Amino acid sequence: ASTKEITSILGAMEQSTSLNEAALAEKVVVDVGGGYGDFVTALKESIPAVGKCYCLDLPDVIADATATLSTSNNDDDNPTLVAGNMFDPATIPPCDVIFTKHVLCDFSDEDVVQALLSFRKALADSNEGKVVIMDAVLPNGDDLNGRWNAAVRFDVL
Repeated sequence: ASTKEITSILGAMEQSTSLNEAALAEKVVVDVGGGYGDFVTALKESIPAVGKCYCLDLPDVIADATATLSTSNNDDDNPTLVAGNMFDPATIPPCDVIFTKHVLCDFSDEDVVQALLSFRKALADSNEGKVVIMDAVLPNGDDLNGRWNAAVRFDVL
């Protein structure tokens, strides 16, 4: 996600009673498909009271992120980089909140259901577990032929 997009997301979260500072205080957060951890790093900077933050991505991505980033993974203010797979709940750290941005839209409905089932298992010990999905929702077929304008919207269900 771009810096501009992350800033917009964090701004919208401040307005949300489900994802603002009070709601996320001491919560363990996982960003599934989080790349190099940009979002959870910005989240921790924006909401210092948030608990431990993890960035989960495929092993190759995490290996590259670890080699590229100069931050220490032992600092509580930095996200812990986790090599894993969203389809394998054993690789997702137990948490209270899962964020996923621009990930699920790349998979079939069946794969998304499998991922959501994995998320549910990772949230099993949380009394108030949340999954926050940030993906573009586009109309099908001919609706994309110039008659549809993209709009950014932040919905919390």
